[in-house]
Amino acid sequence: MDPVLDRVRAADPVDPGEFAGRANFDALVLEPPRRRRRRLLAFPGLAAVLAAVIVVPGSAPQASEIIRRANAAIAPGDGILYAKSRAERRGADGARESYGTREVWVHGAAMRWLEDTGNEEVSDGSGVTRFDPRTGKLAEHPNMQMVAGEIFRAGELLRSARANRDVELLDDESVGGRDAHVLRWHEQRGGPTIEMTLWVDKESYEPLRFTDHSWGDDVEGRPFDETFTENVLEFETLPDTAQNRKLLLMGPH
Repeated sequence: MDPVLDRVRAADPVDPGEFAGRANFDALVLEPPRRRRRRLLAFPGLAAVLAAVIVVPGSAPQASEIIRRANAAIAPGDGILYAKSRAERRGADGARESYGTREVWVHGAAMRWLEDTGNEEVSDGSGVTRFDPRTGKLAEHPNMQMVAGEIFRAGELLRSARANRDVELLDDESVGGRDAHVLRWHEQRGGPTIEMTLWVDKESYEPLRFTDHSWGDDVEGRPFDETFTENVLEFETLPDTAQNRKLLLMGPH
């Protein structure tokens, strides 16, 4: 026998009548238990963690934010933009015209274009100098101006598209093993319809691929359907140094 348990059993009331008038047992039984309020604010560390969780966005950036970041990545700032890419044009019949690999440097009005075929063009804003590897000669074209390719003008195209029409944000894709946002918009230039699509890296927002799909009737009224595609192999902004400015000059020929 356990003397402690014996004392507990002796103290246990077996008849509630013995306590009549001493306590309101009904009230004690019927009163619902009170819920304790959780004072999260009393724990600054926990509150800070919860606040951090709340403000984290639950979805990918929208088209307008991607456009803003892509513009910032493409803008040269005080540096020299450089891109190495491979381009081709494909017709609706499957015929392809390859433009090979090209390297382009852009700094303000100055620009240099170098193809793997040996073709080279340089512009300083006042004219264009061209080298033709077939003849081995340089040709001067004063008062001509080179225009940077679509990759460098993607920011301008996006701004124009955003100002005049909505840019569609498509499902993410992978380009060369890199995750990319996909932006698409349309332009109408006279008769043909032009559908432009830009792939930008999800981390750096640098351009990875650009396509220009156009269809309609040409100047002679004949239907056409073709797509220009440029895949970016390298893209970076070089510091504006005396050494890097030499990259804008015509190579030795």
